[in-house]
Amino acid sequence: MSRYPALTIFDAVKKFGWPEPGSPIISRELLLGDACNARCVFCCAKDLQEKAVWLPESLIRERIDKWASEGAWLVTFSGGEVTLYPGLEKISAYAKKRGFKSVQILTNGLKLRDYDYVRRLADAGIDEVKISLHGTDAATHDWLMQVPGAFDNAFIATENLNRAGIKASFNFAVTSRNYMQMPLFARLAGSRLGVTGFCFMFSFYSGGMLEEAGGLGVKYSAAVPYLRLALRYMKVKNIVIESKMLSNFVPCVAPELTNLMSDWGFSGPEAVSKVGIGGKVREVKESYPERKTRLPSCAGCVYADRCYGPDSGYVKIYGGSEFIPHYKEEKNFPYKTLYP
Repeated sequence: MSRYPALTIFDAVKKFGWPEPGSPIISRELLLGDACNARCVFCCAKDLQEKAVWLPESLIRERIDKWASEGAWLVTFSGGEVTLYPGLEKISAYAKKRGFKSVQILTNGLKLRDYDYVRRLADAGIDEVKISLHGTDAATHDWLMQVPGAFDNAFIATENLNRAGIKASFNFAVTSRNYMQMPLFARLAGSRLGVTGFCFMFSFYSGGMLEEAGGLGVKYSAAVPYLRLALRYMKVKNIVIESKMLSNFVPCVAPELTNLMSDWGFSGPEAVSKVGIGGKVREVKESYPERKTRLPSCAGCVYADRCYGPDSGYVKIYGGSEFIPHYKEEKNFPYKTLYP
């Protein structure tokens, strides 16, 4: 489908010197600001976009210096929309200079239709880009982003990344408009585009998602069967799972997929990853509990000492009946990740 083949994870390890599969991911993420050029209806930071300011470059450099000294090898710049940050190329080059093996950005991809811009990002040392792609057709994705042409733009952006030698990947936010598309998305991304490392992100019920919950909300019990179909397709087609690819899921909704969940509890390397928001830096395990809630039923669960519990906004809308405690820890996982 593309004139330029997508970089695989194995290509990236060889080209960029990333640690070999099996190595722990020691990562840091820095949110540069909340300004955005899309208006995603589910955005949890929707009310922050109009008053957004960027972090000063001096603070960003301080963070990069400290994190490099802590041995982190992956840094992710996010937003808002990170490509609007005027000094993105400069700070990316600085992160590479300070020894980060990988510099990643999370983006809606709108600016990446400009190949010259993508080429500059590559020259600055950015080696992986995760594009927001929330549907397998223009009607779904364009509506969720509220940007006509965004779906077609994502394909142009992916082509430009492939051409520039940057590893492309996707983030897919699960809503009522697209949850049944998850198997089709696995086919589109993994088989047609040859892209791996994509993530399914169950939406946080705050900001725009909370406002639009009546039209956008979907229960875990409805979405998980389609997630299972997507994963089954990936296994049949030998589409590799690079690392933990399920965000805002909890073990009790799909215990056999616990090893694919990235942010459900206090244990694991991702729990001590650090995220910089504004002037504060916190470990992931310090920031997630304020968005989550522990239910009475959680007390008897085998994961009770580690799990944050489900999203509090979700529970306010749908209640807690889906979250049934498990008394035996899952050990047999049908799907494996290349990186733990």
